[in-house]
Amino acid sequence: MLSIALTRRTLWLLLSFVSANALASDAAPDTEQANAAYRRALDAQTREQAGTTSPLMRSMLDSMKIAAVQGCQRVDAEQTACIVKLDAPMREGYQAYRFRADGKDWRIVQDADTPAPQPTLARAQELVREHLNALAAQNPDRKKAEEFRRFTAGLSMTALNSCQLDRDSGAVECDGQWDSSEGKGGKPLRFGLNAADWSLLAD
Repeated sequence: MLSIALTRRTLWLLLSFVSANALASDAAPDTEQANAAYRRALDAQTREQAGTTSPLMRSMLDSMKIAAVQGCQRVDAEQTACIVKLDAPMREGYQAYRFRADGKDWRIVQDADTPAPQPTLARAQELVREHLNALAAQNPDRKKAEEFRRFTAGLSMTALNSCQLDRDSGAVECDGQWDSSEGKGGKPLRFGLNAADWSLLAD
């Protein structure tokens, strides 16, 4: 009886682990799923504007597609914000969309004025400290390098304001504010979102 109970418990734990992995892997649409959602949204818009869309405009809409999903970030239990690369007539660019899982499919739930995903303050602080420590390591003056490391260790990110998506590069540009032993400060920061991980981009 005990062995059966243990077997059932082990099976339950394994199934739970598999289910958790499945949820994690399905947390964001891939390029094919994102493009299918994009096409459904465009087709719905075209049907709503039936009779007012010229053949040229219809041809342009038909040629538009999502060429890549650069990265995604969960917004809440239902929505995922993604930065995607759009392939459109005469130019390519990046756009932020919000997606929601609908069974096996994904749907765009916000495609106008979608706020760009942005790193948490904790992640931004971690990235800024990593960057500053790397600069300290390159300083040939050991005393100054150590002072720089102490400054970096005490630096605390306090805000990321006015985060905007650069539609040409796919970078997220924010006004970063911090507090340190030397006082408050700030500067523009550029972040990259790849898959679900953030990086700090060079100025």
